[in-house]
Amino acid sequence: MISIGKAREGVMYRPDIRLYRMTLKLLAFCLLMPALAIAAAGKVEFVAGDAQILDASGTARLASKGSEFDAGETLQTVDGRMQVKFIDGGYISLQPNTSFRVEEYHFNGQADGSERGIFHLIKGGLRAITGVIGHANKPNYRMDTPVATIGIRGTEFTASLNDAQRLLVKVGDGAVFMENNVGNLVLYKGQAGEVGELVKPTYSEQQPLLAAAGPSGATPEDAQQHQQREQAETQGFVLGDNKSISGGPCLGGLGGNCVWGSDPTERLISAYNLAGVQGQWSGNADNVQSSNGTVSANGLLNVDFSRYNATFVLTLTNPFDNPGWNSEAMTGTATGRLNPQNGRLSFADTTMGAGLGREGVCTNGGCDLIVNQGQLGGRQFSSANINFTVRANNILDSPQPFIDRHDLELQRVDGLSNLR
Repeated sequence: MISIGKAREGVMYRPDIRLYRMTLKLLAFCLLMPALAIAAAGKVEFVAGDAQILDASGTARLASKGSEFDAGETLQTVDGRMQVKFIDGGYISLQPNTSFRVEEYHFNGQADGSERGIFHLIKGGLRAITGVIGHANKPNYRMDTPVATIGIRGTEFTASLNDAQRLLVKVGDGAVFMENNVGNLVLYKGQAGEVGELVKPTYSEQQPLLAAAGPSGATPEDAQQHQQREQAETQGFVLGDNKSISGGPCLGGLGGNCVWGSDPTERLISAYNLAGVQGQWSGNADNVQSSNGTVSANGLLNVDFSRYNATFVLTLTNPFDNPGWNSEAMTGTATGRLNPQNGRLSFADTTMGAGLGREGVCTNGGCDLIVNQGQLGGRQFSSANINFTVRANNILDSPQPFIDRHDLELQRVDGLSNLR
């Protein structure tokens, strides 16, 4: 018989039972911690056609939506395609006849330097959008191929490796570098490059072809289902490319929560950027006060979200046929940039040229168009505001404003419905 405690001066003392139970719980938790810390590197988001996952021993299992995979495993497609999402928010879309292995992967929920993603494109084609790994510590993300290594300096790229061991890479956002034993090459947004075995990487006019093939021998119903899956996959990548205000991925997608906080404006611009949207806004004002009377102003704004470029065209006219005025319309075109984080527009000053105005104002030397501030706004960017100044540039000693800091409200007329 085992007796707990001891007698002292006729009293039986027992150890603290609560402390004893807490010790047991702590021991159990410590034993469970390794199991709790082990998490899959990612899971399958979409599958179209035949796809499978091979473990380190080569044993294959069918890939389907929700299937998990980990480091050391290989993702393969045959006549279909597969999109996977990693736990750091990164996405990989595999094209038909592609083999892609996750060599190493570690992410504990934050960018503390220990995060790491090493991948291997064995054959085929893919599109990649990076997550937290590689965002702050870019060398921690690497993709190897039989002919070169792909490293990142940005967030999105496509790559294809054909049977002749020719690798094509195109940058969608940021920059990547290609490197082998012969040389290296840095590619920036919109640029493409190629490399072969024992050949130095060079720029290329060709781009990776990532057209998906439907299942072989498919019926019209199969083809329709395949197309629906492709559309769902494309939408998944649109969501995956949305970024928070800190530049990290919004793991919840458009309208969802971000890792570092939610910023709807930045996520919307990012989605439009990925979809290649171009928008147009227009507005008129008939009673704009100038230094010499009332004029009419017409503004037209064009924004190319795929390149973050903007153009603003301002036309001034004399609607009341004021006596002594030059009735010729005066137009100026300012080019600028869209800030992808907050929807603000900035433009370089431009000359409007001779035209509308009295003698000595804008008729001799013309006027300068200065856009003080521009901003996209409203639901889905349904509106825009441009604050502008028109300044006479022929008065050398002290240029005077012909129109001083006027707000022109513009409404969307075309383009943003193209988001897909």
